[in-house]
This record gives sequence, C-alpha cells and structure tokens, in this order.
Amino acid sequence: MQRLKGLPVAPLLLVGLAGLPIGWLLWSAVAALGSGSNGLTATMLPTALRDTGQLMVLVGLVTGAVGLVAAWLVTHYEFPLRRLFDWALVVPLAVPTYLAAYSYVEFLDFTGPLQTALRSVNGATSLKDYWFPNIRSDWGAVLVLSSVLYPYVYVACRAFFLMQSASLNIAARTLGAGAMRTFFTVTLPLSRPALVVGVTLAMMEVVNDLGAVQYFGINAITAIIYSTWINRSDFGGAAQLAVTVVLVIGLLIMAEQRARRDRVYLASRDNRVPPGREILKGGRRWAAFGFCFVLLALGFGIPVGQLTYSAFRVVLPETIAMTLAALVPTVTLAGLGAVITVVLGLLAAKLARRGPVGGGAIRLATLGYAIPGTVLALGLLQPLGQADLWFNRVTMALWEWRPGLILSGSMAALLYVYAIRFLAVSHSTLDAAMQKRGDSMLQAGRVLGESGIGLLFKIDLPTLMPAILSAATLVFVEIVKELPATLLLRPLGVETLATLVYSRANVGLFAQAALPALCIVLAGLIPVILATRLGDRRKL
Repeated sequence: MQRLKGLPVAPLLLVGLAGLPIGWLLWSAVAALGSGSNGLTATMLPTALRDTGQLMVLVGLVTGAVGLVAAWLVTHYEFPLRRLFDWALVVPLAVPTYLAAYSYVEFLDFTGPLQTALRSVNGATSLKDYWFPNIRSDWGAVLVLSSVLYPYVYVACRAFFLMQSASLNIAARTLGAGAMRTFFTVTLPLSRPALVVGVTLAMMEVVNDLGAVQYFGINAITAIIYSTWINRSDFGGAAQLAVTVVLVIGLLIMAEQRARRDRVYLASRDNRVPPGREILKGGRRWAAFGFCFVLLALGFGIPVGQLTYSAFRVVLPETIAMTLAALVPTVTLAGLGAVITVVLGLLAAKLARRGPVGGGAIRLATLGYAIPGTVLALGLLQPLGQADLWFNRVTMALWEWRPGLILSGSMAALLYVYAIRFLAVSHSTLDAAMQKRGDSMLQAGRVLGESGIGLLFKIDLPTLMPAILSAATLVFVEIVKELPATLLLRPLGVETLATLVYSRANVGLFAQAALPALCIVLAGLIPVILATRLGDRRKL
C-alpha cells in the first residue's frame, strides 16, 4: 500500500489516455496476424515504405541543403534585404503542405498562369506543341514539400550559428582558410547536430502528410492507411500499417534526441565572441540575395499569390457562404481544443516537476505530437465506439434510453485527438515559462498566507499568462491547419476549413477551395509573427 502511495498516479493516467490509440493499434495489429489483413499488409507495406522512404530522404536532403545555406548567409554575411530575409524565411511554415500542393498544381498546370503565358509567347495551343514538366510527380512532391518545410532546418541552424562563438571561424580565417573552406571544414561539422534536428523534424512532417501525397499520387504510408480504412474498411490492415509508422517515427525521434544531446554540448562552448558578418560585394551579394528571394518566393510567394488570385478572381456568394459555414465549427473546435490542451499542458508542466518518474511519464505523454494525425485518429475509432456501445447498454438497462454516439460521433473525439496531438506544444511553452519564472514568487505568496486556489489565481496564473496565451494561440492555429485526424473523426455534416479545402480541391474545384485555404494561411501567420517578436526581444 505504501508503494502505491508513492506512484505518480496523475502522470501515469495522462500517459494512459495519451497512449490509448497506440496501444489499441498495437493490439489490433497483433490480432490481425494470420488473417486477410496480414496479406494486404504484406502486399502494400513494401510499396508504402519504398515511396515514403524515398520521399523522406529526398526532402531531407533538399531541406537540409537549402536551410543550412540560408541560415549561413543571413548570420554571416551582409547583403541587400538581409534583415528582411532573417525573419521572412520562416514564413513558409504558415503554409500547410496540402495547401502548397494544391496551389502549385494550380499555378503550374496547363490552365495555370505560367503555362498560359508560355503559350501566348510561343503560339502553342496544346501540350503536344511544347514540353512542360508534370508537377504531379515525385519530383513535384519533393519541390513542394521542401519549399515549405526547409524553415525547420533554417530555424535550427540559424539559432545554432547565433549561439556559436565566432572564435573558431576567426582562427580558421587567420590560418589562411577561405570562406568556403572554413564552411566545409569548421562550420558544417559543428552544425551537424542542429542540421540533424531540423532535417528530422522536416521528415516527420513528410510522414504526417496526407493531403499533398494523395494529390501527387504518391503511395505514402499515411495515404495507404487512410485508403485501407476508408475504401476497404480493413481496420486490421490499417492498424498494422499504422504500427509500422510508429516504429519509423520512433527511429526518427531517437536520431533527433541523440542530435540534441550533441547540440547541447556544442552550444555550451564559449560564445563571448558574436558571429561577425562579412559585407558581400559585386556578384556575390546579388547571388546571396537571389538565393534567399527564390526560397521565399517558392515557399510563400507562389502558394499565397495563387491562393489570393484564385480567391478574389471571381468572388462567388456560395464560396463565401461555404467558408463562413466552415469557419464556425473550425473556430469552435480550435477554441475548445486550445483551452483543453493548455489546461492539460499546465497540469503536465506542474506534474513533471515533482520527480524523475513523473517527468519521464510526462515526456511519454507528450510524444503524440510526433505521431501522424491519421494514426492517432485510427487508434481512437474503435475504443471510442466501444465506449459508446457500453454506455448505451448501461443507459438502456437503467432508463431504457439510448443517447447514441456521444463520443465517436461528436466533437468529443476530435477534441480528444487534438489534446493528444498538441499536448507537447502547450507543455513545452508552459514548462519553459515555469523554469524561467522559478518558484520564488510562489514561495513568497505562501509566506504571505496564500495557498491552494488563491495562490493559483492570484500569483501562479497571472505570472504565466503571457505563456498561456502564447500556447493557446499556437494550439489554436495547429488545430485550424490539422487535416488527417479531422477527416477521420469529424461528425457527419461537420466541415472545417481544412476538410472543405481538401474536399473541393480533390474534385478540381480549386476556386471554391482558395478562400478557405487563404484563411488557414492567414491564421498560420500568427505564430510566425509571435515567434519573430519574441526572438527580437531576446536579442535586445
């Protein structure tokens, strides 16, 4: 009994709730062994792993290269509009991958502005008269995904370069090494941990993506999981594929955690000498400007420009009505999800400070952010449906009343998966704020006679309010952009901005999808602006 009292019950309960979908999928995958689902998995898995792995590697290479070079340029050199590019190169993170895919296809398709202009110049009337690359291909998917995911590498490497001392670079230049040799022999090896972290995050986003890979016709593993359940109604096969995704994500997390340990070691070196910026001259300054400009245009200019053009070219009343109708459930779900997730994040941040066991349990509970929404939603379908069945049996036995699908058929399922998926966002923000604030203010409040609820509402929450609002904003925007989980778990008749864009774009009605898509992008700009402002304050 004494041992039970020492157990961190609340953290373990949080781990159980967060781990329910993964545990259910694992049990379902094992139960499906030897059935027809096993044959389906054996047939589809090699193709899914091959296409997903190929896409991950190519996107990782491209994002790693361009993100590292961009971070190196803005932190070590002066060139036209460097200050603008310093923060603007992060803006493509506001564009979800599926919106970028729809925008690029519309921009580069036969009826798009680029090919239309090309035909007006060369006088062609059909594709037989000229050659133009097909954007709906593997290379197109790599281009589109890399253009909006490179900021993960850029942010990680930029932060590393700003923290790293310039002493090593100065020593290398003093010994006669040129800029390129210094980069490849000193900077690149030292920045490897930050590079691995950024590339890993970008690859996780590739695994999580559903809308873009479906639109490009790639047999990625998340798309196959979705079609296996929706089109074949084979839960066992989908569960086996989903468990494979979890294993892949686990390997990526291990690589990222190992790189973080290395990065902490390197960041602790002497940083008293700030990185100096060399003033570029002649063609080099315009080459640096052109590189950053092209990155920003590919990641933000083309998608947002195409969305804006399509949204306001012909403003149809039915498009406005559909957008407003989808806006209400989107804001409702995002608002409720943000409140629930921030409350759980605050609880998790407090529980994590009560000992190593509780802290370890909380770290497990926050791993949901790394798991694709498709996998989490699939893992909740059956347990929530089973809970509804049991609840209806109880109410029928007691009161002869059948309430229906109150969990699996309502917004409760979506709020549950949002809380699991984005708990890490709120927890990390609030935990960092608690560590920065310390416990001295709370201890002073206790000395003055405050405790319990009074201490919480008079001292604890007010001092954390900026972090609470920041966490709520981040979670709100993440829910607005979330597509895979919402597609699987939304109640009948409920349409959010993300699902409206998905349904319209997939049947070729991009003009009707442009306005809600633009709303999603504008919402995504909020955390980017907040992060930029916080970064500027820290520099001061």
